[in-house]
Amino acid sequence: MDLLACPKCGSELFVSTRQGERIVFQMDAERNPVIAQPDRIAADAAPINPGRLYCGACAWQGAAQELVESRM
Repeated sequence: MDLLACPKCGSELFVSTRQGERIVFQMDAERNPVIAQPDRIAADAAPINPGRLYCGACAWQGAAQELVESRM
């Protein structure tokens, strides 16, 4: 599966929010989220907003359209 990555650091992991319960996911080449552990999502976890993504490895935040092809 081809994945998209953070334009700043190249990480393929993203989170739905910086605070509280969050969803950890990756984005496929069609800019669809792929949930890392769907069975572990808390009921009050912030939903995934493609217009506001947060890198799981650095301080980048932005929209799904800004993601780049993974270098992995």
